[in-house]
Amino acid sequence: MITGCLYLFTTSARLTSANYAIDSGDFLAAILTAGVPHPTGYPTYMLLGILFQKLPIGSQYIRAILVSLVPAALSSGLFALLLRKFFLPKKHWSTFIFSLFVGLIWGLSPFLWSQAIIVEVHGLQSIFIIIALWWVFELMENPIQNSYLNFYLLSLFFGMGLGNHITLSFFLPAVLLAAIKAMRNGFPKRILFYQFLFLLIGLLVYVYIPFRANQIPPINWGNASNWDGFWWLVSGRPYQNLVFDISSAKVISRISALAFFLRQQFGVTGIILAMVGLVQFNFNSKLTRPILLYLFFVFSIFAIIYGTDDSVTYLLTPIAVFALWIGLALPVLFSWTWKKIPVGSILLSLSAISFMVSIPVTFRNVDTHSKTAPADFAETILPQLPPNAILASSSDPDSFPLWYYHFGLGWRPDLTLFTLPLTQFRWYQETLIHTYPAIQFPEPILPISNNSQDWGERVSALNPNLPYCTSSVLKAESTKIQIACSTGEIINFIVN
Repeated sequence: MITGCLYLFTTSARLTSANYAIDSGDFLAAILTAGVPHPTGYPTYMLLGILFQKLPIGSQYIRAILVSLVPAALSSGLFALLLRKFFLPKKHWSTFIFSLFVGLIWGLSPFLWSQAIIVEVHGLQSIFIIIALWWVFELMENPIQNSYLNFYLLSLFFGMGLGNHITLSFFLPAVLLAAIKAMRNGFPKRILFYQFLFLLIGLLVYVYIPFRANQIPPINWGNASNWDGFWWLVSGRPYQNLVFDISSAKVISRISALAFFLRQQFGVTGIILAMVGLVQFNFNSKLTRPILLYLFFVFSIFAIIYGTDDSVTYLLTPIAVFALWIGLALPVLFSWTWKKIPVGSILLSLSAISFMVSIPVTFRNVDTHSKTAPADFAETILPQLPPNAILASSSDPDSFPLWYYHFGLGWRPDLTLFTLPLTQFRWYQETLIHTYPAIQFPEPILPISNNSQDWGERVSALNPNLPYCTSSVLKAESTKIQIACSTGEIINFIVN
């Protein structure tokens, strides 16, 4: 509840690009049209997004925010329960305080907080990360004593988590190791098999993609109604070449930036506590420490080698592992004394004070109220465009906000919007032809794997009686989006 309330105070009621929310317009447009967003399609997020739109509260935007906010807030409480169940003394008065403290450290870490208040998949992913950790620890810590229903639910949710973001698959080696240990301790193999079946049931969320793609909604990445389109989408084929697409100098820079990032999340005190927890805590299983190290490094390495500016979003699992290490340090430090002086308790008090002092700073840094440039852009540009105009946008920053307002909210239904770089793909050409039947488009290219760089540029000549406008994103001292129309209008928007 504490984290959820703080999240609400920092949430804007209008579209923002803050906190790596550049794709929000795409997600919103897809949710409001029951479409298919950019790869990998994110069916779990889409299904929840559509479901949350049925809630009788707030605007369409606020209801979409809740798909991030509610799971992130719940993950904070779930994290506290995880620490309490698997690692802290069962009947000690300090257990509740330590677990609550670590739940807040996780829930109010600057990065998770930033993702909980935007339309993106990472706020929802936070709860699947905690569920995945819970599944691993449940298998490793005396699984025979637990209800088998727990394992079925955990594996089911894990499968659904793979439908939210496929990087959750990095947990599978950890799950496999934990399952092997469980079998050696007498855990029934048939129960492991049933867990695998429940994981597959969770993956059925992917049925949403071909089902909706077959309806040809205006947001229909990949046109995944056939196998080729489906695999193009869910495998993230357009982004596969971004792995290792980074210079060695930038790799070194990102490695050093990782240390700064962790200090930003937890402070110097938090880093020291995490190292104490990692080294000093007495784990029940010898596998726990290497599994946590594996999870920390595999996600960190992926974030380092992935060649996009927002690859930092893949560090959510390392943040969770780091927060867990901090939690493990608390009972270790609590017992430290020197000449009857409770040194550990003093250090823990200082850590708590440091954490409390950091909350207002995080509040200011993640707050999205004054960062609504995408909403300002769409609300400024759309009313100024000529009647019945065709607008060819050039990239994500000028396309996605317009998609949300035009397709999602129904602004300016007289317009024809398309994103020029996407017109090289047959699936996008087919979507445009279906969405705008009154507009003359070139014939779709064949075969599906071909590219046609000038397909979109020919639309103007085929519709000479309609105003044709092009959008360009210009970057100098500040970012400017300029729209130039064949009628002579030039519209400029400065992104603050």
